[in-house]
Amino acid sequence: MTAPIFNFSEEAFRIEKIEFMNPVPRHKHNCYELFFIAEGDGRFYIDCQSYDIQKNTFFLISPNRIHGWEYTHNLHAYLIKFDLSLFLDNFFSEHISIFHFDTVNLMEEESKSIRNILNQLHEEYLSPQSFKEFTISNLLHILLIYIQRALPAKISTHTTNVVVSKLDDLMHHNNYQLTSVAYYAKKLKLSIKQLNLAIKEMTGLNSSDYIRSKTMLEAKRLLKYDSLTCNEIADKLGFMDPGYFSRFFKREVGVSPKLFRNPMGEKYNF
Repeated sequence: MTAPIFNFSEEAFRIEKIEFMNPVPRHKHNCYELFFIAEGDGRFYIDCQSYDIQKNTFFLISPNRIHGWEYTHNLHAYLIKFDLSLFLDNFFSEHISIFHFDTVNLMEEESKSIRNILNQLHEEYLSPQSFKEFTISNLLHILLIYIQRALPAKISTHTTNVVVSKLDDLMHHNNYQLTSVAYYAKKLKLSIKQLNLAIKEMTGLNSSDYIRSKTMLEAKRLLKYDSLTCNEIADKLGFMDPGYFSRFFKREVGVSPKLFRNPMGEKYNF
Protein backbone atom coordinates (compact mmCIF):
# COMPACT_ATOMS: atom_id res chain seq x y z
CA MET A 1 0.00 0.00 0.00
CA THR A 2 1.26 3.47 -0.85
CA ALA A 3 2.29 5.51 2.20
CA PRO A 4 -0.25 8.36 2.66
CA ILE A 5 0.80 11.98 2.17
CA PHE A 6 -0.62 14.47 4.67
CA ASN A 7 -0.57 18.01 3.32
CA PHE A 8 0.34 20.77 5.72
CA SER A 9 -1.04 23.88 4.08
CA GLU A 10 -3.50 25.41 6.54
CA GLU A 11 -0.80 26.97 8.72
CA ALA A 12 2.96 27.53 8.52
CA PHE A 13 3.65 26.31 12.07
CA ARG A 14 2.13 23.86 14.53
CA ILE A 15 3.31 22.41 17.84
CA GLU A 16 1.61 19.65 19.83
CA LYS A 17 2.28 17.85 23.09
CA ILE A 18 1.97 14.10 22.63
CA GLU A 19 1.14 11.73 25.47
CA PHE A 20 -0.14 8.40 24.19
CA MET A 21 0.91 4.88 23.28
CA ASN A 22 -0.88 4.37 19.96
CA PRO A 23 1.26 3.50 16.93
CA VAL A 24 1.38 5.96 14.02
CA PRO A 25 1.46 4.24 10.59
CA ARG A 26 4.19 5.17 8.11
CA HIS A 27 3.29 8.37 6.25
CA LYS A 28 4.88 11.53 4.88
CA HIS A 29 4.32 15.30 4.96
CA ASN A 30 5.09 18.22 2.67
CA CYS A 31 6.65 20.13 5.59
CA TYR A 32 9.56 19.90 8.03
CA GLU A 33 8.97 18.04 11.27
CA LEU A 34 10.76 17.95 14.64
CA PHE A 35 9.89 15.19 17.10
CA PHE A 36 11.39 15.67 20.57
CA ILE A 37 11.22 12.80 23.07
CA ALA A 38 10.89 14.09 26.64
CA GLU A 39 10.15 10.68 28.17
CA GLY A 40 9.30 7.16 27.07
CA ASP A 41 10.54 4.49 24.72
CA GLY A 42 9.55 2.68 21.54
CA ARG A 43 10.60 2.49 17.91
CA PHE A 44 10.74 5.34 15.38
CA TYR A 45 11.02 4.76 11.63
CA ILE A 46 12.45 7.08 9.00
CA ASP A 47 12.30 5.68 5.47
CA CYS A 48 13.87 2.22 5.79
CA GLN A 49 15.75 2.84 9.03
CA SER A 50 14.49 2.16 12.55
CA TYR A 51 15.64 3.89 15.74
CA ASP A 52 15.10 3.37 19.46
CA ILE A 53 13.00 6.12 21.02
CA GLN A 54 14.96 7.49 23.97
CA LYS A 55 14.69 10.40 26.37
CA ASN A 56 16.21 13.72 25.19
CA THR A 57 16.30 12.72 21.52
CA PHE A 58 15.25 14.74 18.47
CA PHE A 59 14.07 13.10 15.25
CA LEU A 60 14.51 15.41 12.26
CA ILE A 61 12.19 14.87 9.29
CA SER A 62 12.50 16.80 6.03
CA PRO A 63 9.58 16.94 3.53
CA ASN A 64 8.45 13.72 1.82
CA ARG A 65 10.41 11.35 4.08
CA ILE A 66 8.34 8.37 5.23
CA HIS A 67 8.14 8.04 9.00
CA GLY A 68 6.06 6.68 11.87
CA TRP A 69 6.41 5.00 15.26
CA GLU A 70 5.21 2.00 17.24
CA TYR A 71 5.76 -0.06 20.41
CA THR A 72 5.71 3.17 22.41
CA HIS A 73 5.50 3.19 26.20
CA ASN A 74 4.92 6.17 28.50
CA LEU A 75 5.56 8.51 25.57
CA HIS A 76 5.79 12.24 26.32
CA ALA A 77 6.95 14.30 23.36
CA TYR A 78 6.68 17.52 21.40
CA LEU A 79 5.80 17.43 17.71
CA ILE A 80 6.55 20.50 15.59
CA LYS A 81 5.60 21.01 11.95
CA PHE A 82 6.69 24.04 9.94
CA ASP A 83 7.54 25.23 6.45
CA LEU A 84 10.17 27.64 5.22
CA SER A 85 7.70 30.49 4.73
CA LEU A 86 8.42 31.34 8.38
CA PHE A 87 11.83 32.62 7.33
CA LEU A 88 11.95 35.97 5.57
CA ASP A 89 14.88 34.94 3.37
CA ASN A 90 16.98 31.88 2.59
CA PHE A 91 20.03 33.02 4.55
CA PHE A 92 19.09 31.34 7.84
CA SER A 93 17.73 28.08 6.38
CA GLU A 94 20.81 27.70 4.18
CA HIS A 95 23.05 27.76 7.25
CA ILE A 96 21.06 25.10 9.10
CA SER A 97 22.18 21.56 8.25
CA ILE A 98 20.25 19.58 10.87
CA PHE A 99 17.91 17.99 8.32
CA HIS A 100 20.83 16.15 6.76
CA PHE A 101 20.68 14.04 9.94
CA ASP A 102 17.91 11.70 11.12
CA THR A 103 18.39 12.10 14.84
CA VAL A 104 20.43 13.89 17.50
CA ASN A 105 20.81 12.94 21.17
CA LEU A 106 21.04 15.81 23.66
CA MET A 107 23.10 16.17 26.81
CA GLU A 108 21.08 16.94 29.95
CA GLU A 109 22.08 20.63 29.98
CA GLU A 110 21.22 21.00 26.29
CA SER A 111 17.89 19.32 26.94
CA LYS A 112 16.95 21.79 29.71
CA SER A 113 17.44 24.78 27.42
CA ILE A 114 15.55 23.16 24.58
CA ARG A 115 12.63 22.07 26.78
CA ASN A 116 12.30 25.67 27.93
CA ILE A 117 12.07 26.89 24.31
CA LEU A 118 9.58 24.14 23.45
CA ASN A 119 7.37 25.16 26.37
CA GLN A 120 7.51 28.79 25.26
CA LEU A 121 6.66 27.80 21.68
CA HIS A 122 3.70 25.74 22.85
CA GLU A 123 2.37 28.53 25.08
CA GLU A 124 2.79 31.10 22.32
CA TYR A 125 1.11 28.86 19.76
CA LEU A 126 -1.97 28.54 22.00
CA SER A 127 -1.94 32.23 22.97
CA PRO A 128 -4.39 34.79 21.52
CA GLN A 129 -1.78 37.55 21.90
CA SER A 130 -0.94 39.85 19.01
CA PHE A 131 2.36 39.47 17.12
CA LYS A 132 2.49 35.79 18.07
CA GLU A 133 3.72 34.92 14.55
CA PHE A 134 6.87 36.98 15.13
CA THR A 135 7.48 35.45 18.55
CA ILE A 136 7.04 31.94 17.15
CA SER A 137 9.43 32.68 14.29
CA ASN A 138 12.10 34.00 16.68
CA LEU A 139 11.72 31.08 19.08
CA LEU A 140 11.92 28.60 16.20
CA HIS A 141 15.12 30.26 14.99
CA ILE A 142 16.64 29.81 18.46
CA LEU A 143 15.46 26.20 18.69
CA LEU A 144 17.04 25.28 15.35
CA ILE A 145 20.30 26.96 16.36
CA TYR A 146 20.40 24.97 19.62
CA ILE A 147 19.80 21.72 17.72
CA GLN A 148 22.50 22.68 15.21
CA ARG A 149 24.96 23.20 18.06
CA ALA A 150 24.13 19.73 19.42
CA LEU A 151 25.02 17.91 16.20
CA PRO A 152 27.70 15.27 16.72
CA ALA A 153 29.44 15.98 13.41
CA LYS A 154 31.67 18.85 12.37
CA ILE A 155 29.60 21.83 11.30
CA SER A 156 29.77 22.19 7.54
CA THR A 157 30.23 25.51 5.80
CA HIS A 158 27.40 27.64 4.45
CA THR A 159 28.51 26.91 0.87
CA THR A 160 28.43 23.16 1.49
CA ASN A 161 24.94 23.35 3.03
CA VAL A 162 23.65 25.22 -0.01
CA VAL A 163 25.26 22.82 -2.51
CA VAL A 164 24.00 19.66 -0.79
CA SER A 165 20.51 21.10 -0.30
CA LYS A 166 20.28 22.12 -3.95
CA LEU A 167 21.58 18.72 -5.05
CA ASP A 168 18.95 17.00 -2.88
CA ASP A 169 16.23 19.19 -4.44
CA LEU A 170 17.46 18.39 -7.96
CA MET A 171 17.49 14.66 -7.23
CA HIS A 172 13.98 14.84 -5.76
CA HIS A 173 12.63 16.63 -8.85
CA ASN A 174 14.50 14.10 -11.01
CA ASN A 175 12.71 11.24 -9.18
CA TYR A 176 16.08 10.12 -7.80
CA GLN A 177 17.03 8.63 -11.14
CA LEU A 178 20.54 7.23 -11.31
CA THR A 179 22.13 10.16 -13.14
CA SER A 180 25.78 11.05 -13.70
CA VAL A 181 27.73 13.39 -11.43
CA ALA A 182 28.47 15.53 -14.50
CA TYR A 183 24.73 16.09 -15.07
CA TYR A 184 24.17 17.46 -11.55
CA ALA A 185 27.42 19.46 -11.55
CA LYS A 186 26.30 21.18 -14.76
CA LYS A 187 22.85 21.90 -13.30
CA LEU A 188 24.46 23.40 -10.20
CA LYS A 189 26.98 25.38 -12.29
CA LEU A 190 29.86 23.67 -10.47
CA SER A 191 32.83 21.61 -11.53
CA ILE A 192 32.76 17.91 -10.66
CA LYS A 193 35.64 18.57 -8.26
CA GLN A 194 33.69 21.32 -6.44
CA LEU A 195 30.64 19.07 -6.12
CA ASN A 196 32.79 16.21 -4.84
CA LEU A 197 34.40 18.42 -2.20
CA ALA A 198 31.02 19.65 -0.91
CA ILE A 199 29.50 16.16 -0.72
CA LYS A 200 32.64 14.78 0.92
CA GLU A 201 32.61 17.52 3.58
CA MET A 202 28.96 16.91 4.45
CA THR A 203 28.68 13.12 4.15
CA GLY A 204 32.12 11.58 3.78
CA LEU A 205 31.05 10.11 0.43
CA ASN A 206 32.10 11.04 -3.07
CA SER A 207 29.37 12.41 -5.37
CA SER A 208 28.74 9.19 -7.30
CA ASP A 209 28.35 7.15 -4.10
CA TYR A 210 26.03 9.79 -2.63
CA ILE A 211 23.82 9.89 -5.73
CA ARG A 212 23.73 6.10 -5.86
CA SER A 213 22.77 5.91 -2.18
CA LYS A 214 19.87 8.31 -2.78
CA THR A 215 18.66 6.24 -5.74
CA MET A 216 18.79 3.07 -3.66
CA LEU A 217 16.96 4.74 -0.77
CA GLU A 218 14.17 5.77 -3.15
CA ALA A 219 14.08 2.24 -4.56
CA LYS A 220 13.64 0.87 -1.02
CA ARG A 221 10.89 3.39 -0.27
CA LEU A 222 9.02 2.50 -3.46
CA LEU A 223 9.40 -1.23 -2.86
CA LYS A 224 8.16 -1.04 0.73
CA TYR A 225 5.61 1.76 0.62
CA ASP A 226 4.31 1.96 -2.97
CA SER A 227 2.21 -0.32 -5.15
CA LEU A 228 4.33 0.08 -8.31
CA THR A 229 5.66 -3.15 -9.81
CA CYS A 230 9.40 -3.83 -9.83
CA ASN A 231 9.49 -3.07 -13.56
CA GLU A 232 7.65 0.22 -13.02
CA ILE A 233 10.07 1.16 -10.24
CA ALA A 234 13.04 0.37 -12.50
CA ASP A 235 11.59 2.66 -15.18
CA LYS A 236 10.83 5.43 -12.68
CA LEU A 237 14.43 5.35 -11.45
CA GLY A 238 15.82 5.58 -14.98
CA PHE A 239 16.83 1.95 -15.54
CA MET A 240 16.06 1.02 -19.15
CA ASP A 241 16.47 -2.69 -18.37
CA PRO A 242 14.51 -4.11 -15.37
CA GLY A 243 17.01 -6.96 -15.21
CA TYR A 244 19.86 -4.50 -14.75
CA PHE A 245 17.89 -2.75 -12.00
CA SER A 246 17.45 -6.08 -10.20
CA ARG A 247 21.16 -6.90 -10.46
CA PHE A 248 22.14 -3.36 -9.42
CA PHE A 249 19.80 -3.44 -6.41
CA LYS A 250 21.07 -6.86 -5.29
CA ARG A 251 24.68 -5.70 -5.56
CA GLU A 252 23.97 -2.59 -3.46
CA VAL A 253 21.55 -4.03 -0.88
CA GLY A 254 22.42 -7.73 -0.81
CA VAL A 255 19.02 -9.10 -1.83
CA SER A 256 16.81 -8.87 -4.92
CA PRO A 257 14.05 -6.23 -5.11
CA LYS A 258 11.38 -8.94 -4.84
CA LEU A 259 12.89 -10.42 -1.69
CA PHE A 260 13.33 -6.97 -0.17
CA ARG A 261 9.64 -6.23 -0.83
CA ASN A 262 8.40 -9.60 0.48
CA PRO A 263 6.57 -8.94 3.79
CA MET A 264 7.50 -12.46 4.93
CA GLY A 265 11.19 -11.57 4.74
CA GLU A 266 11.28 -10.12 8.27
CA LYS A 267 14.97 -9.26 8.07
CA TYR A 268 14.23 -6.78 5.29
CA ASN A 269 10.78 -5.69 6.45
CA PHE A 270 11.58 -2.14 7.61
